[in-house]
Formats: sequence, structure tokens, C-alpha cells
Amino acid sequence: MKKGKQFLAGLVTSAMMLTATPTAFAAVEDTGFTDVSATAWYAQAVDYVYSNDLMSGTQDMVFSPQEEMSRAMLAAVLYRAAGSPVVYVQADFTDVSVDGWYTNAVDWAAANNVISGYGSGLFGVQQPVTREQIASILWRYVGSLQTQETQDFADEADISAYAAEAVDWAQNTGVVSGKENHRFDPKGNATRAEVAMMLYRLMTMEGAEASRPSDMENGDDTLVVYYSATGNTEAVAEKIAETLDADLFEIMPAEPYTDEDLDWTDSSSRVVAEYENPNLRTVELVSNTVENWEEYETVLIGYPIWWGIAAWPVDAFVQANDFTGKTVIPFCTSSSSGIGESGALLAETAGSGEWLAGERFRSSASERDIQEWINGLDLSAHSADLESELSNDAESQSLVVYFSMPETDDAVDMTQEEDNSVVVIDGEVLGNTQYMAYVIQEQTGADIFRIEPETPYPLDHETLVELAAEEEQDTNARPAIQDKIPQIEDYDTIFVGYPIWWSDLPMILYTFFDTYDLSGKTIVPFGTHGGSGFADTIDTIIDLEPNATVLEEGLTISRNDIQDAEAEIISWVNELDV
Repeated sequence: MKKGKQFLAGLVTSAMMLTATPTAFAAVEDTGFTDVSATAWYAQAVDYVYSNDLMSGTQDMVFSPQEEMSRAMLAAVLYRAAGSPVVYVQADFTDVSVDGWYTNAVDWAAANNVISGYGSGLFGVQQPVTREQIASILWRYVGSLQTQETQDFADEADISAYAAEAVDWAQNTGVVSGKENHRFDPKGNATRAEVAMMLYRLMTMEGAEASRPSDMENGDDTLVVYYSATGNTEAVAEKIAETLDADLFEIMPAEPYTDEDLDWTDSSSRVVAEYENPNLRTVELVSNTVENWEEYETVLIGYPIWWGIAAWPVDAFVQANDFTGKTVIPFCTSSSSGIGESGALLAETAGSGEWLAGERFRSSASERDIQEWINGLDLSAHSADLESELSNDAESQSLVVYFSMPETDDAVDMTQEEDNSVVVIDGEVLGNTQYMAYVIQEQTGADIFRIEPETPYPLDHETLVELAAEEEQDTNARPAIQDKIPQIEDYDTIFVGYPIWWSDLPMILYTFFDTYDLSGKTIVPFGTHGGSGFADTIDTIIDLEPNATVLEEGLTISRNDIQDAEAEIISWVNELDV
């Protein structure tokens, strides 16, 4: 039943240079490469990576030690270090060949957020990797470990803010040191010799086996159970299983529901009869027995919403199994209804297990939506690699929180109001502020949390305006937020994103600031607008969180410019002093 997929096993390597001065290692009689002398300072490292099948030559008996390390080469090295696991998710990069020597490695690196893209759909296959980029990649790979600040390099000011802690970690562990005159040379490109040395140091340093991930087969204790009537829930369940590297179990009624059975508009259909008479909802299943059920610590249960509750075939599965000691997370698919009390009712039926708040997805839910939700859950002990773009790593010091209200998920047929509320990237429809949040998260490696109302907002523009402006803003309402942020006290810096609604914060942002005391934290505002900039919202945030540091150099972008704003967002993030 197991897929056998393996996440991040073994050590990452990378090309950050150590000192220019040779380091003493055991003698090597013959490296096997004509361009690597046995007396070279990197000879032992080259011999090590070659002997352990981590790096090979660029051609027969040629290692090319002074050749710059490209992003594709680096992905391949890290992929081998992880044990060359099976890759189930194909990365969507326009510059990655479908059958290149590096393709599996790039797919793996992207899927596990070890190496992200360059933006604009590019991975940067042939682009060299800088020393600060590699520090960040390695640091995230080993779990974004906390570290003490080190003595500043002479060129400390040149190190990008996103890489500062990673560089401290690399220096503290001895995996990398500075160059001559105590420089780090953060923007310098690394060579294959330097990569070999980095990998050698990282994998042989004292205590390395205990401090780095071993197999990370976290999906082995995670199961996704689902019932799907029309295929919508199945599609979401499969994406969740791929993201978590989890096993799948399909709930199948012994008497399958036909299209006619599912026609809720027909008063004589099967589902209508069962809805009206609960005694008819006892559904016999093909099987309710999961192989190795006792081994699973985390179970996600998915279903369509029928009349505001979970489709009743799920009840039969829940009643038949003991959830004691398991963490259970419900999710549902619905075009309009929220998850409501369906999860709570299932928990009551089960009578055991720790049931977390659930989530509703549209049938068109993207991998980003699913990954974002998963990483908002407290599954650090059970989930797959969540240390990255959308991780739930408690050691992370930054968090991106945002509210965004895309009024459509149709990338083609939009009204003007719908077009104003979204940005389309590679065919994926994102809310304007949602897109900004994704770019910021990717650049910072922060965790991410989407503020969603407990009662979903309507997509129809006029209805939304009536609700948000007249029923909420005019009455100073505080709409309830669906989920809570776990361990918000762990974060030092919180990026807060929102659209400007009638020259003010959306009222759900007031709910957010009323809910969380951000004293002592740094708040970085960002958002989108239709012509008013930030209006007075930064002053409002300062009033709402008087004991926090609110950066007034936030970034707000017009909805008319958001489609082409990636470079502006990245530049702003890199210039922040946080």
C-alpha cells in the first residue's frame, strides 16, 4: 500500500565557498580525475562525493573543479543525496525539459521546496548559484535551524536579508567560512570543487547524522481517506496525498450512486429520499477496513457536502473505525457551501481521535491552495516536508498573513469586476493580494496563512459589495475567521496583506488584529488598491497594535499593475530591514 516515496533523505550540499586556504584532509593517492591533483585542497572532497555517487565527472575522467555550479547541477546533487526518490509531481517550469538529465531532480527540488523557481515560470536551469542562495537552500533543507549570530563579515551589508540567518548557520556549523579578508562574497558564484567540499564537510562533521533529517518518510504515517461522488473530491484528495506523500483509501458504497441517484433536483432520486429519511442513510461499503490502520497517526477525511453535512457514505467508515490516538482533519468539496458543522458531526460520530478544524475546497482547487492549507495545520510531527514555501516549522521567524477576495476562478470568461480582483499566472487565477503573498513567501521562506471568513463571502460583485460595505463596514462588524494561526508567538516578523476596501481595511482584518496581540513583533503591511494606495490603513494598524513595530515602508500595488509586479515585489522584499 505504501508508495515508497522518500523525502529529503541524507544531506544536501551546495556551493558556498569555504576559505581560499586549503584545509588539511587525509591523503588521496589518486582521485581518478585528470584535472584533480591528489594534492589539491579539494581532492579528498572530490574523492568522497564521487565514491558516494553524489557527484560524477562532467566527462570521462574530467571533474571540472573550477566550473561554476548551475542550478540544475545543484538540484541533481541534492536529489542524489536524498536517495533519488520517486517523483510524483511535475514542476511547471518553461525552461525545464520533460526528459532532461536534470528533470527528476528539478521536479523533486521544487516539490520539496528545496530550490524554488526564478519567477515568471523559470527554474533557471543554467543559471549559476550564488553563495548566499546556497546557504539558504542548505539551511531550509536541514530544517531552518535556529542559530546564534556570528561575527559580521566585512561585506555583511551585501548579504540579502533573506539569507542572513542561513549564513550565520553555515558559519557556525563550520560548513562554510569566509574568503580572504573575512569576506563572505554573498553574490559570488560557487564552483564544483566548492560544492564537493561543502558536501564533504556537511556529511562528515561531528554529530551530523543526529542533526540532519534521516529518511523523512513522514508520509508513512499519514492517510487520506475520501468519498467522491462525481470525482471532485477525488481530485482534491489525490493532490493532498501527493503533497503529504500520504497513502490513499477510497470509500466505496457497495451500491454505487448513479448520476440519477445524485440528482438532488429530482424529488424521487436516491439522495433526496435518503436526505428526507435518515434511516435510509445507512450505506454499506465495499470495505471499511484499511490495511495497517493502526500505523497511521494522521488521517485526513474528504467528502462532498450534501445538505450542509458530510455525504453519508463517510458516516459508515467513521463508525467502523477506532480513531483513538489519531489526528483527524476533515476536508470537503463544495461549489458554495462551507464545511459548516460537518467535521464536528463526524467527530461526534467517531467518539475518539483529535479532530482539527476542516477546510472547504472548490473542485478547481490548485496545488498552491492545498499546500497552503496543509501548512497552516499543526502537523509538523506527521506531515511531509513542510519546512519551506508553505511550511509549519515552529522555528520559522517570519509569517505571511493575508486576506484576498478573488471574485472568480475562471481564467477566461470574466466580468470587469472579476478581472479587477484577480491576477492570472500561467492559467491559475489568484486574488491580487494572494499573488503578492505568494511572491513574498517564496522570497522569504516564511510560513503563510490565509485569513478566511467562517461564512464564505459571496462571489457575485453586487452581493459582495452589499455585504462588505453596508452590512460590515457601516456597522463596524467583526466577521469571524475560520481558522486560528498555530504558535503565532513563535514569529518575530509578520507580513500582513489586504486589499483596500472603501479606503479602509476589510473588516475581517479588524477581526484579525482584535484576535492576536502582536506586541513586540514587526508588522510589514502590503496590499493592493484601486487608486487609493494604503489610504490611512497603516495608521489604523499602528492604532490597533500599539506595542508592535509597524513598518511604514510597506508595499501597495494598483490592481491595474499587479499582473506585472513580480520584480517590484521581489525588490521591495530584498530591501527590507527585517
